[in-house]
Amino acid sequence: MSLASRALAVPLLFASSALAEPVISFPVSGPSSLSSPLRSGQPFTVQYPLERLKTCRATYSGMDTWFITVEYRFDYGAFQSAYVTTTSGYRRLPAPATITAPVGARTLELRFKNWDRGSCVAYDPASGPLYTFTLQP
Repeated sequence: MSLASRALAVPLLFASSALAEPVISFPVSGPSSLSSPLRSGQPFTVQYPLERLKTCRATYSGMDTWFITVEYRFDYGAFQSAYVTTTSGYRRLPAPATITAPVGARTLELRFKNWDRGSCVAYDPASGPLYTFTLQP
């Protein structure tokens, strides 16, 4: 590779890494991690392991009939939700949720809701404060 080719490759690598959207990851237990800062007006992804919230697990004829959603709100507004599960055959699998922060948003709050067809409902966090993140302008 010539010197000129290498000089062009470096800026392209930096540009592509700058475009990666932030990921909020929750491990099976313990605190969440954030891959890069959350920004107002920009998308981010939430990854949530199904083992973290495993109370409500009803089935019907061998099919999982439960769901987990992330409930989120910006700047203490109304909650919205997105699924963090999907199906494959009769089984429920984790699925990342991509959310776009509104322009001007400063605060993100998250909680997770697990429910099933038998009316079981559980939350993470079960009580206490919600998971809170600060967004940069």
